[in-house]
Amino acid sequence: MLALRNLPIKTKLIAMMMLSASIGIFVMAIVISINEAITMRHDIEAELATLAKVIGSRSTGSLAFNDPRTAIENLNALAIKKDIVYAAIYQEEGALFAEYKANPGNSSLQQQDTSWLTRILHFVSSGNFVGTIEVSNAIYFENKPIGTVQIRSDMTHFIMKMLRYLSWVVITLLACFALSFAVSARLHKLISTPILDLQNVTSTLAKDDDYSVRIPNYSSDELGNLIDSFNAMLEQIEIRDQQLAKYSKHLEGLVDERTDELTEANNRRIQWLENMAKFLKHELKNASIGVKSSLELIERRSQQPSINTYLERAKKSLNYMNILLASVSNASSLEAMIYKEPLKPVNLADIVQSQIDEYKLSYPQSQFIGDIDLHLNVLGNEDRLRQLLDNLVNNAIEHSHLHTPITVNLLNNSGIVELSVINEGIKLPDDKDKIFDLFVSLRDAGHWKSDNLGLGLYLVKLIAEGHGGSVQASDLINKEGAIFTVRIPAIA
Repeated sequence: MLALRNLPIKTKLIAMMMLSASIGIFVMAIVISINEAITMRHDIEAELATLAKVIGSRSTGSLAFNDPRTAIENLNALAIKKDIVYAAIYQEEGALFAEYKANPGNSSLQQQDTSWLTRILHFVSSGNFVGTIEVSNAIYFENKPIGTVQIRSDMTHFIMKMLRYLSWVVITLLACFALSFAVSARLHKLISTPILDLQNVTSTLAKDDDYSVRIPNYSSDELGNLIDSFNAMLEQIEIRDQQLAKYSKHLEGLVDERTDELTEANNRRIQWLENMAKFLKHELKNASIGVKSSLELIERRSQQPSINTYLERAKKSLNYMNILLASVSNASSLEAMIYKEPLKPVNLADIVQSQIDEYKLSYPQSQFIGDIDLHLNVLGNEDRLRQLLDNLVNNAIEHSHLHTPITVNLLNNSGIVELSVINEGIKLPDDKDKIFDLFVSLRDAGHWKSDNLGLGLYLVKLIAEGHGGSVQASDLINKEGAIFTVRIPAIA
């Protein structure tokens, strides 16, 4: 079983059929040979018994009239039977009356040619593998036993006949084996061919993903039903693949269509922002010029102290309006530029390291800690990435406690470059996503008195998304402070 386990199915089927046929033929040959041997021995015994009866009937007068010479002549007639080696007639009292002994040089074995059959016979006889056959028959005269005839025959004739018979049995066995092999070599195809076809088709499917192939079916048995079921399964898979390909193509068209619509809508939005910024800048600038000139005229013609206080407040409001207008214009222009600027491979680690070195010189009152992995490449714009890091660091400096470090980390997390800026200080609000909107700041009301209009984190979000990434804000664990993390896809 172990030897057949790893052989091809063709060899297994031939071996199984040959083994089954060989066992049946071999057992049948053995049974027939044993039956033939028994039958032949019985025939020899029956023949010897008949001869004993004939000799006994012919020797009745010799025993009755005490004529041993006639009895010996009757026994000598057995010389024509070459396999009879001894014969004797005994009187009723058991005394030897007459006997016959075959001439050793006249045995049936010596009459045969010196061949392999003779040599085998000599070997069998010399080894005492067989004995002799002996029969006895009583001699009657007037229904009274008067003696006994005993005839003894060797097994030479029996062995020769059996050897000839076995030789033909062996030849027949070999012919049957050859015929069984020839038939097995053709009949195995009824089973092996469909299985091999099934194997070839499955190999083709695994290699080429071609579900249009089919297995030829030439039978209606279990293998034929299996092939029909497999072909039906392939047909269903092929139909589903065609439907999936059709749906995929349709979805691709829809995606392209929606992408074009979104691109067009985004371009219109950017164009609207640019136009709105230009319009506001132009119109508010003209209005602010009129207000400014009017305030100057009022200041020249009026010297009352109370008027000067109102004038100063009006100038500050006008200045804030100009700053706000410039910020809106810059933000709109930057958003339009980010989506138009080409991106190229840059080493973000070099950019971050060089910026940290500059921060240490520009902000000596702050402590900077950098943990940077080397050779982290991204597809981006170097100037915009520097601007992104500047805004994050400026935000961290403005909202950190005194004498607390600002940590900048850069690492590769499963193909995503993560840039984190960490500071201890003001706690983030609950709605952390809102701080990335335009004109949103963590400072209290009245921040309009300074130049901080909540544009820094909004620009960080624009630049991160323009590079195919995202930005996230979270609280420090066990401390008050913030972690701002920018994630951008890495490239090789």
